[in-house]
Amino acid sequence: MSDDATTRDAEAILARHGKSFRFASRFMEPGDARDAALLYRVCRELDDLADQEMPTEAQNRDAHRRLAQVREELVNDRGNDLLSRLLLDLQRRRGLDTRAAVALIDALIEDVESPALIVDETRLLRYCYGVAGAVGVLMCPVVGAPQSATPHGIDLGLAMQMTNIARDVREDAEMGRRYLPADWVEGMTPADIATADERQQMLVSGAIDRLLSLAERYYASAADGFVAIPGRNRRAIAVAADVYRAIGWRLYRQRLAWWQGRVVVPLPTKLWLATRRGLGRGAIRAAGRNDHDASLHRAIADLPGAHDAAGISRVDPRLLAADSAIHE
Repeated sequence: MSDDATTRDAEAILARHGKSFRFASRFMEPGDARDAALLYRVCRELDDLADQEMPTEAQNRDAHRRLAQVREELVNDRGNDLLSRLLLDLQRRRGLDTRAAVALIDALIEDVESPALIVDETRLLRYCYGVAGAVGVLMCPVVGAPQSATPHGIDLGLAMQMTNIARDVREDAEMGRRYLPADWVEGMTPADIATADERQQMLVSGAIDRLLSLAERYYASAADGFVAIPGRNRRAIAVAADVYRAIGWRLYRQRLAWWQGRVVVPLPTKLWLATRRGLGRGAIRAAGRNDHDASLHRAIADLPGAHDAAGISRVDPRLLAADSAIHE
């Protein structure tokens, strides 16, 4: 497949499946927007390979073999599969930390093989890192953010995934998944949530409120990192964050009535948020720190790009030279 065809396919996938990010990407530098679309395509296809929704079991097995092959190729820094080739190309050109892609693949496989029944907040944060914080690690160099901003990129991924969970509680329960920690909902099972009575509905609403409040801490930390993103890309990522966060406050406007189905952010609201951001009045209030709060990563300190217990960002040393060259 030619580079142009690969890019067109990536942009088409983004348009179908990533409407909020597609909207925000219109504000990015064109070349960076193309690479962001390529990265989105890879992450989406990895998710599709993991989700075991192929027409036949044989195809599902082939999909998982391919997923394992991509993982092995990334670990060994060689690419035969299109997906690993795209990631390794982005690593060479933009400085991606492919360890985060391996962490993403591991999380996707685990989520399918052991459908989520999150036990506590620690497991929640580790899950959110695997499926979204890792994407933040991958996205940072694409938007031109330096390695020092990577923990903030992780925090944006964590916050967005918490918003996803809050939005999809009913759908997830109907698929046998519960991402709300068990100790927040008195151990309710997915089946309990799917058939909740009024008292249980209020209990789950309280857990969603707690989840959205936790997400606010991570959105605020993410906003502290926006300043490190250069040029137009800064506004694009900030708009994406504002739009995603708006899912949560639309839930609040509906009194956290999660059982009524998924909420969406309509285009007029997205345009309003983008305009506000362009006028310097973004919806997310930054925490106001000059450095990253390492305590936010206590549960994920061993994972790529995170701050460890000593407050040191766990970046890949092999990428430091490439990062320096890219940002000269």
